[in-house]
Amino acid sequence: MASIAEITPGNIKVFYDFIPDVLKADVSNNNLHYYGVEESGEASGVIILRQINDTAEIKYIYILPYLRGTGLIDIALNSLFFNLKDEGYNYLSMRFLPKEYPMLNSIAKRFDFEVKSLDYAYFKFGKQDIMKSKASNFEPKNTIRMKYLPKNKKDSLMKLIKKNISLYGKDIITGKMYEEFSIAYMDGDTPKGALVVESPSPSNLPAVEGLKSYPEPGTYDITLFFVGSSKLLAPMHLLGSLCKILQKELPDNVTMTGYFPEGHVVRLIEGVLGITGNHEVMAKLDLGEL
Repeated sequence: MASIAEITPGNIKVFYDFIPDVLKADVSNNNLHYYGVEESGEASGVIILRQINDTAEIKYIYILPYLRGTGLIDIALNSLFFNLKDEGYNYLSMRFLPKEYPMLNSIAKRFDFEVKSLDYAYFKFGKQDIMKSKASNFEPKNTIRMKYLPKNKKDSLMKLIKKNISLYGKDIITGKMYEEFSIAYMDGDTPKGALVVESPSPSNLPAVEGLKSYPEPGTYDITLFFVGSSKLLAPMHLLGSLCKILQKELPDNVTMTGYFPEGHVVRLIEGVLGITGNHEVMAKLDLGEL
């Protein structure tokens, strides 16, 4: 018999291995709520939600592999829907990339979520994709590796980035993981834009279905593409510089990802790489209609 219950300090040990490392650190976050799924009294999975006003957003779902396809997740979700309704939530939502997270896409269809396309696109490409793109034949000018920028210039550029980075779903770039391969675009001696490339985290982030995680584990992620210059070719200079770095310094099997707001940058990336972005959707269930 399947059941679902909120995870507490008293029972977290039996579900601990099902919670990805990136979310274990947030157990004390008051906006996140952790639910354990049991089948016949045995710990079988977890569902993790984030509270956003009157909406509960699914952050992560995991069910033991041998129990997938048995209907367990549907039973658990049905119980969760009514629990959330009783707790005063009006909606349950999920943000995901349909091609990357087929389980969430299937859940949205089975439970008749309202699905709308969002203004973000996700890209995944390899070294060969960019090396055979238009940017590979473009000779970059007016660019410099961020690690070689004088401190005052780097500080100026970071202010520009921090002012605009919220557009990309992040609040701030932290740490030093971006400095090695990131590139600044210079307008004269003033930094006016950047292609920020984040190296893979040294920690072991899980790669499991249902986890909305950008960047993906093990990838070099373009975390920000912002050009403050009015020069139209500035993005091509940055992409041309990225080609040089890929060619000389990164292995052939490298994977890169990017997550960008719809508009000029998405059209540019699609046009230059010849790769269509995977467009994110929002699925929403009105709990009041249950």
